[in-house]
This record gives sequence, structure tokens and C-alpha cells, in this order.
Amino acid sequence: MKKPLIYKEEDGTKYKISFSEELQMKNLREARKQIVWNKRNFYAKVALILVMLTFTISFIYLIYRLDLVNFFSYLMYR
Repeated sequence: MKKPLIYKEEDGTKYKISFSEELQMKNLREARKQIVWNKRNFYAKVALILVMLTFTISFIYLIYRLDLVNFFSYLMYR
């Protein structure tokens, strides 16, 4: 015999639901989980962009400082 589908509310009341209502509730639950993962993914991407931007600025500053040293001119005129 098929088991009746019973849904329990937060306040403790129980009632029978149809199969389509159960599918809709599962779909809603999974959609909420997906929203949470999308937010986490967005914040991880923002953090990754900030880290990459920091490394890029540091590398450009390193190249700039190395260009100011001018090793070869110093050795030629010495």
C-alpha cells in the first residue's frame, strides 16, 4: 500500500499533500540552497579578483622599481 504524503509545519500541524505539492516543496528547498551557493560563489569571485588585483599592482610596482635601478648605465660610467 502507498504511504500517504504528510507535511509537518513549523508549529507542529500535519496535513496530507499531493505528489505535485511535494515536488514543488522540494524544488523550492533546492532553489533556496542554490541561491546560497550562488551568493558564496559571487563572494569567492570578488575575493579572487581582489587578490589578483593586489598581485598585479605589486608586480607592476616591482617592474617600475627595477627599471629605476638602471644597472647597466651605472656599470658603464664607473
